[in-house]
Amino acid sequence: MEHIVLFSIIGAILSADITMFGQFMISRPIFCGPLFGYILGDIHTGLWIGMIVEMMWINAIPMGVSVPVDLTMMTSLAVIWACSFFQGSQEAAIFALAIAIPFAYLYKEVDLAGRLFNTKIMHWVEKGLEKGYEGRISKGIYFGLLLFFIRTSLMYGLLIFLGGLLYKEMYSYLPVQVIVAFKKSWYYLPVFGFGAVLYNFKNIKIPFIKRQND
Repeated sequence: MEHIVLFSIIGAILSADITMFGQFMISRPIFCGPLFGYILGDIHTGLWIGMIVEMMWINAIPMGVSVPVDLTMMTSLAVIWACSFFQGSQEAAIFALAIAIPFAYLYKEVDLAGRLFNTKIMHWVEKGLEKGYEGRISKGIYFGLLLFFIRTSLMYGLLIFLGGLLYKEMYSYLPVQVIVAFKKSWYYLPVFGFGAVLYNFKNIKIPFIKRQND
């Protein structure tokens, strides 16, 4: 956990890809999970967690005014905690994911508050344009990006440290039966995730393939 600052910066850059800048798909769990796993020396856990989150929340896509849960943060926190404290433990990795889920939804509310504040920046830019200050457009964009980066990196750092301590302490008190259940979930969750993929894409028509009742 000595690389909290580095992980916070990387996490903020990856999360910015969701809506703020780029959308190069580096924010997707299937990418950020193996990335943090590789950095921490356990790419297998990172890939597995990333695959589970990717399939289970594959329909969580930012479209229009929709603000989905931050899957990047969910995946990154789970992988960082699991690989930092209990590297190679499958049951500990699933428990880390279970702990990361509510934190990711919590950050969604923080992100919504940040977007609400961005409207004030937008109004400031609009008033400037009415007065002929066109330079406010670029200033507003850069200021919004800066606030996003600061907000996200601070949240990452706080959750990596405090959330990690909570995760480590809670895991040490888990009953054997619960640990066994998490061990089985390591194999069951990808199956459920594949089912979620099929469900979300059930109405998509594939070219050159016609149904009998078409």
